[in-house]
Amino acid sequence: MRSNVFIFILALSLFLRIFLLDFESLWLDEGSSIKFAKLSIPELIKASQADGNPPLYYLILHFWIKIFGDSEFSFRFPSVIFGVLIVIAVYQFCLEFWSREVAIFSSFMTGISVFQIFYSQEARMYALLCLLSLVSFFYFVKILKQGKFKHYVFYTFTNILLLYTHLYAFFTIFAQLIFVAFQEGKKLKVFLLSLFISFLFFIPRFLIVLKQANEILISGEFWLPRPDFIDFLKTLIQFAGATYPMPRDEFGNVILGRFIIEYSNSAILLFIMLAMIVFSIFNFKEFSHEKRKIYLIFWLWFIIPILVPFALSQFLTPFYFTRYAIASSIAFYCLASIGFENYNGRFRKYIVYIFLLLSVVNLGWYYGKTNKEEWREAVKFVEERARGGDLIIANKYVFYYYSKKDDVVKIKLPDVSEQNKNVLIDELNSLSQKYKRIWFVSSHQPKLEDIVVKVLSNSMSLAMKKKFLGIEIFLFEEIKR
Repeated sequence: MRSNVFIFILALSLFLRIFLLDFESLWLDEGSSIKFAKLSIPELIKASQADGNPPLYYLILHFWIKIFGDSEFSFRFPSVIFGVLIVIAVYQFCLEFWSREVAIFSSFMTGISVFQIFYSQEARMYALLCLLSLVSFFYFVKILKQGKFKHYVFYTFTNILLLYTHLYAFFTIFAQLIFVAFQEGKKLKVFLLSLFISFLFFIPRFLIVLKQANEILISGEFWLPRPDFIDFLKTLIQFAGATYPMPRDEFGNVILGRFIIEYSNSAILLFIMLAMIVFSIFNFKEFSHEKRKIYLIFWLWFIIPILVPFALSQFLTPFYFTRYAIASSIAFYCLASIGFENYNGRFRKYIVYIFLLLSVVNLGWYYGKTNKEEWREAVKFVEERARGGDLIIANKYVFYYYSKKDDVVKIKLPDVSEQNKNVLIDELNSLSQKYKRIWFVSSHQPKLEDIVVKVLSNSMSLAMKKKFLGIEIFLFEEIKR
C-alpha cells in the first residue's frame, strides 16, 4: 500500500514538472544556459571561465540538445528529470535512514513544492545542485553507518560533480565537515582524504574562482544587495511555497491584494512547518542514538548553506540568494516531516487538510501567473512592428534565440564603463544619423539604458515605450523637420 502511495507521489511530481513546461518564455538566465550549451566543448570550457558558474550543467545541456533539439521544452526537460530524481532520492534517503512515514511525507512535500517545481522547470543548474547535494549527503551518511570503500568512491565522485555544478557546493561539504569533525580519528582521516581528492580535481576551476573573487572584492561590485532579516524570511517563505517573483500587472507594479493573499497563504504554510520542526525538537530525546545523528545532520544541512553565506554577505561582497541554497529546502521538508510523524494530537488530520488546501492554492497561483521574463512576447511585439531597415539594439542572447526577422539590422552594444563611455555616446550619435527608426530592448542594464535613452532622445523622438516583465522596449524615430 505504501509503495502505491509513493508511485502516486512520483507520478504527481512528474506531472507538475511537465505541466505547462514550455508555456512561458525562456528568460535571461536561461538564455545564458542556451548560449553556453550551443558552443563547442573547448569554447564552452573557455567561456565558462568568465562565468560565475562551473561548466558541468552546461556540458550536460550541450549533449542533450544535440540529441533532443533546442526547443524550450527540450532545454528545460533535463531539469524536470533532476527534479523527479530529487523526489526519489528524498524518499530513499528518509526510508533508509529514518522511517517509511517520513519518507512519504518528505517526498510529498518536495513533489508539490512550488519552490522545487519552479527550478525543475528552469533551464538552469539549481535542480542539479539540489540533486547532487542530496546524493552527497546520502553517501555521507552511508560512510558514517557502514564506511565501505564503494561508499567513499561514490561520495568522492558525487562531490566532484557537485563542485563543478555550483560554488554553493562548498557549504554543503562544509556542513558535512562540521559533523564529521566530532567523529573518531580513523573515520575522520578517510573522510578528509575523500575531500582532498575531490578538491584536487577541482583545483583548475578553483584557481579561476579565486581570481574572480579577488576581482569582485576589489571592485566591490556584484548584482546582489546585502541581505537582511527580511531576505532570510523570504527564503523560508519560498521554501514553504511562495511563488517568485512577486505578482505584478502589465506596468510592472506589484498587485498588492494578490501579493498579500499569496504570501499570507505561504506564511501559514511556513508556520505549520516551523511548528512541526519545533515539535521534532521537543521529541529529540525519544529518538534512537542513530536517529539523533541523522537529525543533527538534517539541521546542519538546513542551516549551513543559508546562514554561512548570509553571515559572510554582511562583511564581504554579498552573494546570498535563496535559489543558491535550494539544497537546504530538502532538509527543511525532512525536519518538518519528522515533527509531523511524532505529532499525534487531535489536530493532526486538520493540519493535513490545511496543508493540502494551501498547497493546491499555491500551485494555482504558480501556474496562473507570469513567473519568467516575457522575452518571447517582447520579441514578437518588436518584430510585428519593426519595418525593413530598422535598427534593433538588443544585448541579451535570449532575444536572438527568439528573433526571426531578417530584414532589420540587429546589433549589441558593449557594457558601460568609464573607459568606453564617450566612445559609446559617439557611436549612438552616429547611429541616430544613419537610421530613421531605432529599437532599444533593455533588460538588467540600467547604466546602458540611461545612456542610450538620453543620447537618442537628444536627436530623435521617443515614439513608443512598452514594458514586459523584466524587459523594457523603446522606439526612437527620426524627428521630422
